[in-house]
Amino acid sequence: MRTRTLWSMLALVGVLAASGWSAGPARNRNQSPTVVATAPTPLTAAETANILRLREEEKLARDVYRVFLELWKAPIFTNIAEAEQRHMDAMVLLVTKYGLTDPVTDDTVGVFQTPEFANLFTTLTQSGAKSLLDAFKAGVQIEQADLADLTKALAETNKTDVQWVLGNLQRASSNHLRAFTGNVGTGGTASVLQSTAGPAGKGKGPGNGVCPACGCGGRGNGYCYRKGNGSGNQNGMGQGNRQRRRDGTCLLLNPAQP
Repeated sequence: MRTRTLWSMLALVGVLAASGWSAGPARNRNQSPTVVATAPTPLTAAETANILRLREEEKLARDVYRVFLELWKAPIFTNIAEAEQRHMDAMVLLVTKYGLTDPVTDDTVGVFQTPEFANLFTTLTQSGAKSLLDAFKAGVQIEQADLADLTKALAETNKTDVQWVLGNLQRASSNHLRAFTGNVGTGGTASVLQSTAGPAGKGKGPGNGVCPACGCGGRGNGYCYRKGNGSGNQNGMGQGNRQRRRDGTCLLLNPAQP
């Protein structure tokens, strides 16, 4: 909720700033302040290039993560793809305010105006289709490149509105990078959100996330398991020992267990 509020505030600030209106001094006490239209300070060539590049780069990240979500069903891709959409929305506010031509003319997944991003989309999605671990590695690659471009763009602007937007994107991208790096460190064993009941079983037995010893035919998928131990009940449901964090990664509930 706090994140949504932040971006809502950004949208409001961007719209107000884009309008370019400011209040001038009143002529006398009985008159309202004069409303004067003011244009934003023009962008430098470097600022323009960076804003347009980042607008497409955020789309690249969103599109790749949407593809990975369809392939692997890992919640981390849902959360981060949604964040990348907000980043795209933030960048288009800058594009609009400064009167730039939006490079995202088609919002279809995998469609890009710049050949570099079209080629990267193909390369990254093909790599991430090999395994979930490869998908996480592709995420690391995307966020590292995004952070490098954000750092460069911040160093090449002195405009407070641009700095504010890019600074927020930089912090978010750092969080994404940590999430993907953490999953790569575990060997690509992502958290999985499931609660599928199997055939009724007799008695209770220990399980390892899929509850193979729940009695006759009992089987249940643990909630957000990742190589976690669990126990099954009579109706075949399993309970893993890991739960999902907000960023989609798994949280170990009982550190004493492997």
